[in-house]
Amino acid sequence: MHKIAMKHYLTSLLLVVSLALWAEDAPVWYNAASRASAYPSEIFVTGFAMQKVNSGESVEKAQEAVIEKARANAVSTIEVRIQNETEDRLQQLQYKGSDGTMNALQRYLQSVTRSSVDMEISGLKFEAYHDAANGRVAGFAYVKKTELIRQTDRKLTSTLSKIENGLDEMDELIRLGQKLQARQRGEKLAPLFVKAEDLQRLLIAVDPYADEESLQTEQLKSLQKRYIQAMAALKNGINIYLVCNASLCDGATYDALKKEVQGELSKMGCTFVTSPEQSDWDIKVVAKAREYRATTYGQYTNYSVYVDTQISITRTATGQLIFGDQLPEAETKGNHTVNYEQAARDAYKKISPKVSAIIKEQIQQ
Repeated sequence: MHKIAMKHYLTSLLLVVSLALWAEDAPVWYNAASRASAYPSEIFVTGFAMQKVNSGESVEKAQEAVIEKARANAVSTIEVRIQNETEDRLQQLQYKGSDGTMNALQRYLQSVTRSSVDMEISGLKFEAYHDAANGRVAGFAYVKKTELIRQTDRKLTSTLSKIENGLDEMDELIRLGQKLQARQRGEKLAPLFVKAEDLQRLLIAVDPYADEESLQTEQLKSLQKRYIQAMAALKNGINIYLVCNASLCDGATYDALKKEVQGELSKMGCTFVTSPEQSDWDIKVVAKAREYRATTYGQYTNYSVYVDTQISITRTATGQLIFGDQLPEAETKGNHTVNYEQAARDAYKKISPKVSAIIKEQIQQ
């Protein structure tokens, strides 16, 4: 018996693959009857595949391909059991006595792509055999169920720990008034809940003694409730108290600036409130147009205006002034050939997206 060690990347996990070449005797797993005897399904999860070595194909390449097929065969065995046997049992264990909160979570997670269970089949070992007399290669994948259960249980515990840490981060971000960042963190947590459920299904499929304790159902339910509560606190987005005092050269108010800024911030899911106490961010914009000069070119006169624009952005939760500055004069100039008022309106059209961009940048940090 001769074994060749090789590295095989499967679903981002580095697996050490033992490729066996037997000159005389075939391995016990090569024969269906002896394979069933040596690797009983009560103790092992197995996968087997066999194929011809194509003309011009190296034995090594053929072995790599047949090992992948054996891996897929082992995985499909688990997937069939998960699909046929685990769903009702998981629902009974995990959602016994559940309320609308759990249903809300399930609806929320429906849009999340489920992780493939085959990514969680850890501990698979691989062997290959070259049947030179018949020009065939065979691959065998196997893992003891006890080892698979141990590794899956470890992954489930690790996943729940990651969820809990993520929820702690969300709570802290909400406390600091950083709702956007909290919501983004929450969106990244959603796939971990799906992963945890998939790991529970895998445990149920391979462990006949799986119960609420080993599946950590109470821990997961507690984390799910925390998650729903945190996301509910964020459903209205970011609360903005916006004061925008803008005027033209003659002192007339220019309400369009506030409307344009509100329109841009609304695209981020911001909600506008009527008092600073209700807000996550207290934002003030003071802009006033001033005549600069009128230059005549033949029969035309060009009117130039600057809009002095001051922006202050305060995080309400901490009272911290995050931004307080003026737009550079070079960015606030407007021109028109009719009069100063039209030149001021031209300037406001230019500064509106700049004001919005500054606010967006600051509240997303």
